[in-house]
Amino acid sequence: MSRSIAAHSILFSAVVAGAVGLATVARSETLSADTALKAKFDAVDVNLYYHPTKAGYQVVVTAGTQDPASTVRFMSTLAPDQETVVSVPRGAGQQALELRLRRIGDQLELVRPVS
Repeated sequence: MSRSIAAHSILFSAVVAGAVGLATVARSETLSADTALKAKFDAVDVNLYYHPTKAGYQVVVTAGTQDPASTVRFMSTLAPDQETVVSVPRGAGQQALELRLRRIGDQLELVRPVS
């Protein structure tokens, strides 16, 4: 694995871990189209939004630091009743951290563990 890919993998894992918390209790929230959900975790900025298209809801999760080379982007298009999961593995015996996005009718729901 190249050094750049490894750095991006570590950064993305840290962002998702910070964004979803460490507990296993889930909390959900409904997102509005073309409205960014923004968060900052130490030096890492996270931006999540979706845009309706003919093919479905295009979901975009972007994370990075002040260094433009550290930016990581995940994109997925969801049809009604589909979901996508960004999962970060943890240590042996620990559950993975998951950022789950579900399209329910004309709404997009973000489900994540909370502390």
